[in-house]
Amino acid sequence: MNKANHKIRSELDTVYITSDGRKFLKYIDALYSQSEIDKGIEIKLSKQARVMDIVKIVMDVLRHENWGVYYRNQPMQPLEMQDGAPLYKINQVDDEDIERALINTLTEGEPWKHSETNLNQKKT
Repeated sequence: MNKANHKIRSELDTVYITSDGRKFLKYIDALYSQSEIDKGIEIKLSKQARVMDIVKIVMDVLRHENWGVYYRNQPMQPLEMQDGAPLYKINQVDDEDIERALINTLTEGEPWKHSETNLNQKKT
């Protein structure tokens, strides 16, 4: 064997891979990184569960009290009758649309505060 071959060597080692694909040579580093990933997932799931609980409560109150939500800009929708008699229908918002709006508002923060601030600034 010649001397040049003794300077180069290779080792097989274990590589630890976390669920997000990052690689670590030390088990403890991989364990810590994975625990941070798991904690983030847990927090996100907890927030989603709280949002869905709030949406369920609001929808249950609306149903229990027999309340409806209608479009303010056009609360009644005219219907065409064959005899020409006036007939109107309440322009009610679908439950799915209410739920979607609640979820969007609760997950995106509090956008109504920003719009309220903008309205107050325009008044002054």
